[in-house]
Amino acid sequence: MKKLILPVALVVTAAGGAFATQANTAKDATTVPAYRMDPESGLCVSAGQECSTIVGPVCTWNVDNVTPLHDSPLSATECGRELFKIQ
Repeated sequence: MKKLILPVALVVTAAGGAFATQANTAKDATTVPAYRMDPESGLCVSAGQECSTIVGPVCTWNVDNVTPLHDSPLSATECGRELFKIQ
């Protein structure tokens, strides 16, 4: 019986660690770099912040708190889908 306790404890610990890592990775996958349309150049440029892909309140640029932020550019003059605030 004593010989069985240590291997079982190691398996349980390893499984718990694997589930914790998977949950953390899934959370990080929803956070992406944000981009904004620059009104002067008409280009999609980095906003220097991150937003979420999970639907919620619209993520806005920290500089003016009005400009909506988007996913990575589809082209130099077109940003991707709208992003949301990190909850």
